[in-house]
Amino acid sequence: MGIQQRIMLYGTAREMVHTMIQYAVDSKSSDIHVEPLDDNVRIRMRRDGVLVTAAILGKEKLDTLTARIKIMAKLDIANKRLPQDGHFVWQETSTRHVDMRVSTMPTIRGEKTVIRLLDTGGVSLELDALGMETSVVTMLRRLTQCSQGLFVYSGPTGSGKSTTMYAALRELQHDAISIATLEDPVEYKVNGLCQSQIQIKQGLAFQNGLRALLRQDPDVLVIGEIRDAETARMAVRAALTGHVVFSTIHASRAVDVPTRLMDMGVEPYLIADALLGMSSQRLARRVCPSCHQHKMNDMGAVGRQYSGCEACYYSGYVGRFSICEIIPVGTRVKQMIRKGWQGEELEQAVREDGAILMETVIAAALRKGVTDTNEIHRIYDAGIC
Repeated sequence: MGIQQRIMLYGTAREMVHTMIQYAVDSKSSDIHVEPLDDNVRIRMRRDGVLVTAAILGKEKLDTLTARIKIMAKLDIANKRLPQDGHFVWQETSTRHVDMRVSTMPTIRGEKTVIRLLDTGGVSLELDALGMETSVVTMLRRLTQCSQGLFVYSGPTGSGKSTTMYAALRELQHDAISIATLEDPVEYKVNGLCQSQIQIKQGLAFQNGLRALLRQDPDVLVIGEIRDAETARMAVRAALTGHVVFSTIHASRAVDVPTRLMDMGVEPYLIADALLGMSSQRLARRVCPSCHQHKMNDMGAVGRQYSGCEACYYSGYVGRFSICEIIPVGTRVKQMIRKGWQGEELEQAVREDGAILMETVIAAALRKGVTDTNEIHRIYDAGIC
């Protein structure tokens, strides 16, 4: 029975919301969208990065569904004119909890509600489990196990940067090493790490938080994201004074990381001396093993379509893996960064220093049949690269 039929079985908002959330958890969805349309309410779920319609309900259901979600997130049910943010914990079993982040937004048709499911318990923080090319994992281990320097993970929101960063951190975790993080928010709670969360209203921002953490005698410092000039300068300074620094940044390609830091006002010679390496990644959907087999059997017609199966919720894909490129900052790259060079000159230098670039990684994934060209075109056509 589909989610539409399950929801329609129930009359109370409590039962409908419970069914909707449980379906999202079971199907490993990352987000639930409850959207008012002209004549009805649309419920969509983001699964493996793609939004799909799960149910269409009568418009009279909107207010009761929204109120129920607000109550769960401890929001003001009477306030329908301003955006609100909250959260609650969904206890699926006695040992498994899923954090739910709730955001409401007034629209001309009523309030739209989005629930983000943060099911960190279902994510493996192991580098070998992320689906990266073996050569990329080997180089990532080598670079992130250096005694000092800055390693920057880049990519768009939702590309798995933090997961990769934490997987690398887990391999560094040791009684003889002090690891401190400053994040907004803390995405993974790892026992043994000193993890701090930005609290702007209480006066804890990245800038003063980083200064405080540097007085805590860390060996490894994690900055959740480099967003501004001061944070960038402090990250570089920490890397130059004997710390290993991990951070993330929004950049289309790994080779663009030095340019982003220069744009924030960091001197090229400091970037060159501080950087250990940089990576850029995307999450691509894996082809469903059952559907893929049928597709391969039917390849008599070029471009033949297939509709999927129950295992993949008729999408043709199950789960995602990381497509990751990595650039070591060697002698040639350092020379180019010091000169402030960008574009083709820097791209040639990273190849000379042994970078493993995106086109190589994608070609390997397609050759192995892990994903297909439709999926590669989807993530590229979406403006990710």
